[in-house]
Amino acid sequence: MLYELIAMVRILQPKHQMQQEAKELATTIGRMIIENRGVVRKIMPMGKTMLPRVITKDQERHFQAFKFLMLFDSSIPVQSQILRTLRKDPRVIRSSIVKINTEKELASLSSIEKSQGL
Repeated sequence: MLYELIAMVRILQPKHQMQQEAKELATTIGRMIIENRGVVRKIMPMGKTMLPRVITKDQERHFQAFKFLMLFDSSIPVQSQILRTLRKDPRVIRSSIVKINTEKELASLSSIEKSQGL
Protein backbone atom coordinates (compact mmCIF):
# COMPACT_ATOMS: atom_id res chain seq x y z
CA MET A 1 0.00 0.00 0.00
CA LEU A 2 1.20 3.49 -0.82
CA TYR A 3 1.46 5.98 2.04
CA GLU A 4 2.44 9.62 2.34
CA LEU A 5 4.26 10.79 5.47
CA ILE A 6 4.44 14.48 6.32
CA ALA A 7 6.59 15.37 9.33
CA MET A 8 7.54 18.59 11.09
CA VAL A 9 10.97 18.32 12.73
CA ARG A 10 12.36 20.70 15.33
CA ILE A 11 15.12 23.16 14.50
CA LEU A 12 17.76 23.47 17.22
CA GLN A 13 20.21 25.80 15.48
CA PRO A 14 18.36 28.15 13.08
CA LYS A 15 21.47 29.39 11.27
CA HIS A 16 23.51 26.20 11.00
CA GLN A 17 22.39 22.80 9.72
CA MET A 18 18.66 23.35 10.22
CA GLN A 19 17.77 20.30 8.11
CA GLN A 20 20.25 17.97 9.83
CA GLU A 21 17.70 16.44 12.22
CA ALA A 22 15.14 16.06 9.41
CA LYS A 23 17.75 14.24 7.32
CA GLU A 24 18.61 11.90 10.20
CA LEU A 25 14.92 11.20 10.84
CA ALA A 26 14.19 10.51 7.15
CA THR A 27 17.18 8.14 7.06
CA THR A 28 15.95 6.29 10.15
CA ILE A 29 12.42 5.90 8.79
CA GLY A 30 13.67 4.94 5.32
CA ARG A 31 15.89 2.25 6.81
CA MET A 32 12.96 0.91 8.82
CA ILE A 33 10.80 0.72 5.68
CA ILE A 34 13.48 -1.00 3.59
CA GLU A 35 14.37 -3.51 6.32
CA ASN A 36 10.70 -4.57 6.43
CA ARG A 37 10.45 -5.15 2.66
CA GLY A 38 9.04 -1.75 1.80
CA VAL A 39 10.00 0.77 -0.87
CA VAL A 40 10.73 4.47 -0.41
CA ARG A 41 9.50 6.19 -3.57
CA LYS A 42 10.30 9.82 -2.91
CA ILE A 43 11.57 12.18 -0.22
CA MET A 44 10.81 15.87 -0.69
CA PRO A 45 12.19 18.52 1.65
CA MET A 46 9.57 21.26 2.09
CA GLY A 47 11.83 23.71 3.88
CA LYS A 48 11.75 25.74 7.05
CA THR A 49 8.41 27.21 8.11
CA MET A 50 7.24 29.40 10.94
CA LEU A 51 4.51 27.68 12.91
CA PRO A 52 1.14 29.50 13.22
CA ARG A 53 1.36 29.23 17.00
CA VAL A 54 3.87 28.04 19.56
CA ILE A 55 3.70 24.24 19.84
CA THR A 56 4.84 22.49 23.01
CA LYS A 57 6.13 18.93 22.91
CA ASP A 58 8.21 17.19 25.59
CA GLN A 59 8.41 20.41 27.62
CA GLU A 60 10.00 22.29 24.71
CA ARG A 61 8.40 25.20 22.89
CA HIS A 62 8.73 25.37 19.12
CA PHE A 63 7.95 28.32 16.86
CA GLN A 64 9.59 27.05 13.66
CA ALA A 65 10.03 23.65 12.05
CA PHE A 66 11.55 21.91 9.05
CA LYS A 67 9.01 19.92 7.01
CA PHE A 68 9.55 16.97 4.72
CA LEU A 69 7.33 14.59 2.76
CA MET A 70 8.01 10.92 2.09
CA LEU A 71 6.13 8.59 -0.28
CA PHE A 72 6.59 4.92 0.56
CA ASP A 73 5.09 1.48 0.03
CA SER A 74 4.80 -0.79 3.05
CA SER A 75 2.51 -3.17 4.85
CA ILE A 76 0.03 -2.06 7.51
CA PRO A 77 2.09 -3.31 10.51
CA VAL A 78 5.16 -1.39 9.27
CA GLN A 79 3.09 1.77 8.89
CA SER A 80 1.84 1.50 12.46
CA GLN A 81 5.41 0.82 13.66
CA ILE A 82 6.54 4.03 11.92
CA LEU A 83 3.79 6.01 13.66
CA ARG A 84 4.84 4.62 17.05
CA THR A 85 8.46 5.53 16.34
CA LEU A 86 7.50 9.06 15.29
CA ARG A 87 5.41 9.62 18.42
CA LYS A 88 8.29 8.60 20.68
CA ASP A 89 10.98 10.57 18.83
CA PRO A 90 11.71 13.92 20.55
CA ARG A 91 12.83 15.50 17.24
CA VAL A 92 9.35 15.24 15.71
CA ILE A 93 6.90 18.04 16.50
CA ARG A 94 4.00 16.70 14.42
CA SER A 95 3.58 13.92 11.87
CA SER A 96 0.86 12.40 9.78
CA ILE A 97 0.59 9.33 7.54
CA VAL A 98 -2.07 9.22 4.84
CA LYS A 99 -2.95 6.29 2.57
CA ILE A 100 -2.82 7.21 -1.14
CA ASN A 101 -5.46 5.73 -3.43
CA THR A 102 -3.71 3.96 -6.32
CA GLU A 103 -6.65 2.15 -7.92
CA LYS A 104 -6.80 4.26 -11.09
CA GLU A 105 -3.15 5.18 -11.65
CA LEU A 106 0.11 3.33 -11.27
CA ALA A 107 2.43 6.35 -10.92
CA SER A 108 0.80 8.19 -8.03
CA LEU A 109 1.79 11.74 -7.16
CA SER A 110 2.16 13.27 -3.74
CA SER A 111 -0.47 15.70 -2.47
CA ILE A 112 1.87 18.63 -3.12
CA GLU A 113 2.43 17.61 -6.74
CA LYS A 114 -1.32 17.17 -7.26
CA SER A 115 -2.04 20.63 -5.84
CA GLN A 116 0.54 22.15 -8.20
CA GLY A 117 -1.09 20.43 -11.17
CA LEU A 118 1.89 18.24 -12.12
